Amino acid sequence: MTKKPPHGETGIIRRYFSPLAEDTPGAFGLRDDAGLISPQEGMELVLTTDMIVEGVHFLENYKPGDIAYKALGVNVSDLCAKGAEPSVYLLSIALSGTPDTEWLEQLSEGFAAAQTDFGCRLLGGDTVHTPGPLALSVTAAGFVPLGRMVHRSGARVGDQVYVTGTIGDAALGLALLNGAGADHLSGEQADFLSGRHKRPQPRLGAIPVVRAHANAAMDISDGLFGDFAKLCAASNTGGAINAADVPLSDAAARWLEQDPERLGDILTGGDDYEVLMSISEENIIAFESDCAQAGLQIKRIGCIASRSEGVKALDFGGKSLEFKHPSYDHF
Repeated sequence: MTKKPPHGETGIIRRYFSPLAEDTPGAFGLRDDAGLISPQEGMELVLTTDMIVEGVHFLENYKPGDIAYKALGVNVSDLCAKGAEPSVYLLSIALSGTPDTEWLEQLSEGFAAAQTDFGCRLLGGDTVHTPGPLALSVTAAGFVPLGRMVHRSGARVGDQVYVTGTIGDAALGLALLNGAGADHLSGEQADFLSGRHKRPQPRLGAIPVVRAHANAAMDISDGLFGDFAKLCAASNTGGAINAADVPLSDAAARWLEQDPERLGDILTGGDDYEVLMSISEENIIAFESDCAQAGLQIKRIGCIASRSEGVKALDFGGKSLEFKHPSYDHF
């Protein structure tokens, strides 16, 4: 038998969300109408917001702790790519139906785990009921030294293009969760890929190297190729990425070996939440050295070219790839 949550919106906030804000300066225990942020001298505030919706960003059967972890993780990933240290976040949640106490407890525990992992705390938010699907919107805030936020618009012709981590895991994980590919993988590999979709890991270790070395950077949320094209468009450049150089996990590499048609999913599927960067040739040695010292996995995958050369993804033989859907698009 499920237990009903504490009475009303106020009871839910008091029991499940207020503890997440206990140590947050300016949150006032979530008892006020707004929160307060006081940046240190010489620092600027970087803000980002993303919403995740049931049936779009996560499956109906996802555990509430995974939903919470993803909601915060996808926002912190944006801050990492801007060179900003995560600080606080606002949470707005539209609850469908009447969730029981166990569900709400697991949701709160998921946010608590994400806060610990990402170094940020709840500042405030809103809780409402919806007749539609469950939806969570997070607005995350981080700090960066004055004038040091890294934009997606700073890439220059001749820059080398790097990514952190491995690409395509979450897209393959979603395919796996929807019933594809299990015969290609071991149980451990399947768990790894599905975990990459459920709980993205923002690259906190990239923050100082992005700030120190990147001309342009953005996180990869809508697919590597599509986001690379966005970075090039913002920078008024072209460029090329090489599929042969894109870093793959052992699980993704095994699946691709068995099913080469999955290359498109890997390059365009999205939900990677890795950092895409352009680095000047003269900064490469220092950049790679700093990444090694930080234990940050990186891989050079392409270069920035003139706008007239267009934006390309090259297959293993060096020929241009064509994608039916080059990037994830909600519409």
